[in-house]
Order: sequence, then structure tokens, then C-alpha cells
Amino acid sequence: MVTLDTITGLRSAHLPVEENEMSRRYLRMMEKWIPTGVAYFWEWPDRPNCGHFFGGCHWYGQETVSPAETFALASISPEYNEKATGISRASLQEMAVKAVRYLCFTHDTGPEACVRPLKGLGRPETCGNKWGERGLGYFKESQCGTTLAAIAQICLLLSDRIDDETWLMVGNMHEDYANRFADMPPRNGIYVDTQMEENAWTANGLSSVYLLLSRHEKAAAWEASARKWMFSTCSAPQDAKDDGMVGDTMARQLAHKTFTALPDYWAENHGMVHPSYTASGVRSLLIAGVQHKMWGVGLPPELMWNRQRVYEGLKALTDGGGYPQPVQGMDWHYLLSVGNEAAHGLAAVYFNDPDAAALQRVALRNSELRQDGNKGRLYDKDFAEK
Repeated sequence: MVTLDTITGLRSAHLPVEENEMSRRYLRMMEKWIPTGVAYFWEWPDRPNCGHFFGGCHWYGQETVSPAETFALASISPEYNEKATGISRASLQEMAVKAVRYLCFTHDTGPEACVRPLKGLGRPETCGNKWGERGLGYFKESQCGTTLAAIAQICLLLSDRIDDETWLMVGNMHEDYANRFADMPPRNGIYVDTQMEENAWTANGLSSVYLLLSRHEKAAAWEASARKWMFSTCSAPQDAKDDGMVGDTMARQLAHKTFTALPDYWAENHGMVHPSYTASGVRSLLIAGVQHKMWGVGLPPELMWNRQRVYEGLKALTDGGGYPQPVQGMDWHYLLSVGNEAAHGLAAVYFNDPDAAALQRVALRNSELRQDGNKGRLYDKDFAEK
């Protein structure tokens, strides 16, 4: 059972005390977007101190957790400009906390009567029910791992505003995720339908579990499980014969027969070799890297496995705008390229890659220009509403 004693005693994130040139550019982008986020925030009257974004009914809580995390990050910056946004630091934090509480109550672990609004801004399947996807199968349930990670990070960033009730609800969501996946072996899949992204979601969720519930009696076991999922996110067939050490274990012992990448470290999904899905391998390092750094914990060696090799392929297919080239003519439109400079930023930091640093700056500049052209939004308003 989760109690306040099993939740980490850490009550402030390990962060630099000052911004730098690059972080200021991202802060300015967040500030320009904040009025849009505020315009799509609604109070949720079913429980005290709750609210949601964008109707509160998109898949996996993503519609609410992403704006909440943006608000939390901007609000804790010593250089946050209230005059530029017209929104006070305190107001941003209040909305972020309300969003976390909404997600707690409407999660599978919340009271049965607490469901999402009957009508949202998108598809009807997610209205009037809970998120957490319990009973809907591994694919949908595992995706909630990234939402869980973001919720925990918001709580750490705004810990002085999180009350005991909210900490316990967040802890219960984490234990629930561990109960679903900690004893499950990582998924195997290379051709047609890579399991790279699924293993990444699960690794990120389990990482959040053992970091948040670090004083739980099962924390060590959950960490061991998370490390297996980290390694298997970017495992390739040749790893089965690799005698190199990953921590204190041989790579071939960790790999066994579980692989997600082709021998050239690309990932195939929707029947094609796919940059967007391949990028999920390095995004998992981005998310988990932030998690561990914020908690002041070193990065597990399993988290680094094959990530640089995966990135080299993405870098080779990066276009003049700094974006890894997307596949068109399917369910992901070209504009999803916006924000994909994250892979380059990660490679610049973790792989010390100067090409990646240059590509990040090119892509970031294009994102800044696109946002300015859309009056603070990243997408044209009419396009987004359609």
C-alpha cells in the first residue's frame, strides 16, 4: 500500500539556479503559448480544486498533462515574464495543480463516480469514462507511462503546492502502473510493428514508479524491471551475441530473444521503416534522462544502450529545416515535425555531438518562426480546430 512514508522524501527538483541562452529560447516559446493554453482551461466541478485543458477527454490524459507540465516549467523559472503573458506565476501553478488533481480523480484508481466530461473537443470514445485504459490491453495501457512520468515531474516542480491527498493519489496511480507491468517481460517485435515505442512508454512509466516511490518495499524490484525495459527499447538482433557489459550484466544476457530494432537500428511500423517510430527510442532517453536528473539520480547504463546508433540514422535523414523527415500519406501529417529538434538536443548533450547541436538550433529557429507566424500557437488555429 502507498503511504506518505513510501513516497520520496525529495521535495525540490535538482535544477540549475539560472537559465542559459538555450533554455531562455524555450522559455520564451512557452510564454508565447501560455495565453492559448489558458484559453482552453476549464474548471472541473466534480471535486475540489480541479480543472482540465482542451476538454479533458483526449487519449491517456495527454490533453491535460502536457499543458500542465508546460505551465509548471514556465512558472518555476526565475525569469518567467508575467507582463509578457498577462498570467501570474501563481495562476499558472494553480492551474497545473488543478490539472494534476483532475487526472488523479479520473484515473482508474480514482473514485468510480469520477469520469471525464461527457463531451470533449475530439473523438467520442474517450468521453464520459476514465483514463488509465484498464482492461483495454497492453498497447493502450502502457502509453499512460509517459503521462505518469509528467505528473510526477509536475508534483516535484510544484511540491510546495501539492497536499497530502494529491501526493497519495499520485502514488496510487504509480503503484497501479507497477502492478500492471513490473512483472511483465519487455515486448519483442521488429518487423511491421516495432515494439520500440511500447517498451519506451513502459520504461518511462516504471522509472517514474521507482523514483517517486523510492521508499516503497518494492522500489528495488521496480527499478530492476525498469532497467530491463530501458535496454529492450532499442535492442537489435546482434545484441544477442554481444559479450559487452551493461553495468554488471552482459548485453547478450539482457537481450536474450527480445529485439525492437532492425540490424541497422531503424524501426519499422505501419509496414515501413519509419523515422517517427525510430525516434521513440531516443525520446525515451530524453524523458528518462529528465526524470533521473530532476531526482538527482545517475542515468542507468541500460538507458544508453544503442541510443546513439539509433540517433545516427535519424541524423542522416534530417532535412534542411532540422527535422527528421516524416513519412507522409498515412496517419501522421507533416506538421508533427514541429518539436522534433528534441532528438538533436538530446544527442548534443548526451553524445557530445556538434552536428546535433547545430541541427537543434536550425530546427528550433524554424519552430520559433512558425509560432510567431501563428500568433503564439504552433499550428494555425483553423487547422487545429478542424
